[in-house]
Amino acid sequence: MKKSTLKGILVAVVVVALIIGGIALANTIERRSEKAPAGAGTSTVSREPEAAPEADPMDGSEAAPVEGSEEETPEAGAEEAPSASPAMIDYESQTMETVNVNGKNYALNDNISTLLLIGVDEMEVEQSKGYRNPAMADFLVLAVFDNELHTCKLLQINRNTMADVPMLGAAGDYIGLTTEQITYAHSYGDGLEESGENTALAVSRFLYGVDIDNYLSMAMGGIAALNDAVGGVTVTIEDDFTGVDDTLVQGETVTLMGEHAFNFVHARFNMTDDANTSRMRRQSAYMTALVAKLREKLAEDDAFILELYNAVADYVVTDCDINELSQISEELSTYELSGIVTPEGETTHDGEYTEFYADEKALQQLVADLFYVPAE
Repeated sequence: MKKSTLKGILVAVVVVALIIGGIALANTIERRSEKAPAGAGTSTVSREPEAAPEADPMDGSEAAPVEGSEEETPEAGAEEAPSASPAMIDYESQTMETVNVNGKNYALNDNISTLLLIGVDEMEVEQSKGYRNPAMADFLVLAVFDNELHTCKLLQINRNTMADVPMLGAAGDYIGLTTEQITYAHSYGDGLEESGENTALAVSRFLYGVDIDNYLSMAMGGIAALNDAVGGVTVTIEDDFTGVDDTLVQGETVTLMGEHAFNFVHARFNMTDDANTSRMRRQSAYMTALVAKLREKLAEDDAFILELYNAVADYVVTDCDINELSQISEELSTYELSGIVTPEGETTHDGEYTEFYADEKALQQLVADLFYVPAE
């Protein structure tokens, strides 16, 4: 998969706009790090780096589980994992060049570039003094660009997806993996670049090692600024917001402004469906409308993207070179949004915890469709 800085930055034109769609306030969410059943993106906890599997991870076979402790401190006498600072973690994983899914061979599509959009559940960007922080990744969308077809498809990942999450110890060193909701990946690290890299690594692992070229995260404090910068976003209210935001009347079409945009994309608790499913549907609808509004604004003024970034710059953390944003306004008009997809799976909710388990076979096919082409 080619890494193109320009194409990675290209996604940043819509990144800031798209990311607003899923930033959510996660009130007090209890951590659950129990082992998940075998499934997509998960394994038992490991204290040592896993050896690269010789078998194709998407051919339906499963590697033998790695035995280990779930405690954050390795057992006495256990071999310690190699120390590495978070910045040394390579979140651009080595993607398999060829895979076999459902009996069909696929070859890696070299025309694909990606950028991970992360919505952080804190009002402001703040650096942690240690290697744990309270900011979780409540919104995860991987923008997948086909640089030959000039299309962009968005892969929306449920925050409650059970996955292998890299852990960082008190000294900031990598100490292994734990199976928990993928939202917690951002809570490891300094809350800034290290947390962004750790989240990208978790998403890459969940997607069988596909490359994550860049990431961009935004704190939820930027929602009102971003939404209002584009002049508001028009949506149809399909859910009952009674008691949450009485201005959002079910069945009406409204142009969201300020806090009402935040409520539309954020509300989950005290709603009919508090398991994130309805919220993800609203986020998808909001993203589609927001991209259309962004295109409209850019058609009117090529320099609007810089105005947009300035409106939310204080809320953004990214490994993209912001100086290159001015290069992509013209390119944006050549890419079409080709859809928003989400992994299939099952949500479990026991009254206290909500967990999403991706369907492994369906996820393998989705990864093949997004990042590969049929082999001749």
